[in-house]
Amino acid sequence: MRHHYRIIIVDDDPITRMDLIEMLQAEGYDVVAEGKNGEEAVRLTQKWKPHLIIMDVKMPVMDGLTATGIIRRESDVDVLLLTAYSQKDMVGRDTANGICAYLAKPVMEEDLLPAVALAFAKKSIAYEK
Repeated sequence: MRHHYRIIIVDDDPITRMDLIEMLQAEGYDVVAEGKNGEEAVRLTQKWKPHLIIMDVKMPVMDGLTATGIIRRESDVDVLLLTAYSQKDMVGRDTANGICAYLAKPVMEEDLLPAVALAFAKKSIAYEK
């Protein structure tokens, strides 16, 4: 099954990036770029115009929440945030800022794929309106 949505992966851990890319590509998703910090996320978003960004919350240089704020001022791209921490207090606040979900690390395929599918289902409904 081939999906025509562009995805960017941003995480400072190269193993996490590799795992996410492998899971998504196995399902036919198009991972167009990867980065290791929030600054790269901003730059890659400007270049690739993705439909979804999967990004770690805690990264060096610029964290995922700061990057999401910058990105959302220029784009309506959805962001799926990854966290190794319990950050339940952020979930309600940040869903209004374009964050479609939080996933706990380590990310398992059975959690990732439904979250990505849901993000794209919401996008296709929005495009039909």
